[in-house]
Amino acid sequence: MAVATYGSDGAQSVSSTRGTVLQRPFQVFVIAADFLLILLCYALASASYNAALASGADSTSVGAGLIVASVFVAIGYFQGVYATHRLLGLVWQLRKVLVIWLVSLTILAVAAFLLKSTDNLSRGIVIIFAAIGAVGLISLRFAWQFALGTSLAKGRLVDRKVVLLSLKPLDFTANRFKDLRRNGFDVVHHFVLGNDSGDSAWEKQIRDVIRQSRATDVDEYLLAVDWNELPLLQKLGQHLRVVPQPIRVLPDNSIADLVSRPFLPVSGTVAIEIQRPPLTVFERLQKRCLDVGIAAFALVTLAPLLMMVAVLIKLDSPGAVIFRQSRRGFNGKPFEIWKFRSMTVCENGQTITQATKHDARVTRIGRLLRMTSIDELPQLWNVLRGDMSLVGPRPHALAHDNYYDEIISNYVYRHHMKPGLTGWAQVNGFRGETPTIDLMEKRVEYDVWYVSNWSIWLDVKIMTRTAAAVMLQEAY
Repeated sequence: MAVATYGSDGAQSVSSTRGTVLQRPFQVFVIAADFLLILLCYALASASYNAALASGADSTSVGAGLIVASVFVAIGYFQGVYATHRLLGLVWQLRKVLVIWLVSLTILAVAAFLLKSTDNLSRGIVIIFAAIGAVGLISLRFAWQFALGTSLAKGRLVDRKVVLLSLKPLDFTANRFKDLRRNGFDVVHHFVLGNDSGDSAWEKQIRDVIRQSRATDVDEYLLAVDWNELPLLQKLGQHLRVVPQPIRVLPDNSIADLVSRPFLPVSGTVAIEIQRPPLTVFERLQKRCLDVGIAAFALVTLAPLLMMVAVLIKLDSPGAVIFRQSRRGFNGKPFEIWKFRSMTVCENGQTITQATKHDARVTRIGRLLRMTSIDELPQLWNVLRGDMSLVGPRPHALAHDNYYDEIISNYVYRHHMKPGLTGWAQVNGFRGETPTIDLMEKRVEYDVWYVSNWSIWLDVKIMTRTAAAVMLQEAY
């Protein structure tokens, strides 16, 4: 058995209790910061509302801020919001904070109703309080993200000391190891066990592991296991049952992908979802509301730009302003996609040539439209009609669909969701021409991942990244 005392970044390290000592006081500090921030927000809401109405403070509702603050920190504590490593997960924090904030305000409203004190609770103050409180809590999460990113990287705040066990030497530059310390795991020992040893040899190795771990007073054990080592996982777990600390598996990508999927209990076992079903009614409603709201707003706001582009296209070259082409949508249903005409040809047959750099078919105004993706804006009308979504796999011409469907196995999976104006592949660099099969396979890989991992938050993330992708990536 090989023993190493390496940190999660691969550098040799010495066990330290400083992180554990600092952890609990820091959590108290974060809880107190949230509590005081909520009280401050309520005081500001009350002061601003009464100043606007030129009235005195409503003393009968002063306790509302205390109620919301107490409920918020209590729920947050039991939901793990104040765990040090959780504070680094910005997206997770923002989701949790907003949900808990709404729940806390709802509890305030219910309490006021049950206590028959709704007349004493100013609706104006509560509305202002809800708005500035949400902004304050979100801003505080960004502040923790900035502050803790540096301190945790230096090892000043660590959640727990762990022992890492593996059946072979590890590459600590791999993704599943390099961020362990930054996310609260202080690896004080790394033991490499012999995977070809007999039961007696394993028992001796595990006894040595436990003896050294007890001397270090570790908090838990991590098992680094690859897919081909799964048969030994149960054997290793049986030998570690003598320790009272929690034992967790740190899987490779194949196992991690499998265990992260939804599962359905079936009698005494489970059925793991390999392919997700179509979006539920509620999920489709969320996506549709987001599509209609943003598309309608964008069409109204961009109306002057759209009219100006239409005039420029007409003046630049003869032909229609809007180019229409047949595409496939959800479940392969055909529809007509709308684009500003950017070429001298309007191909819509069995053979379509992709635009290339310095393509002679592209008009002068069309080159600018394609570089800025303004030529795609008429597809907002496709979104309102329900043919497309704001976010989804980009639709290809029917000729390209027929071609790639025969040579790329997962290509048809893209039709499990409505096509979009932008997509996960586009914001990850796969925008514009795909001259090789390898590039198209990579784009399809990103599209398939999006379909399998869809969430409303992922759509929002993709839309926020689209503007940067349009400015930095070149398309023809």
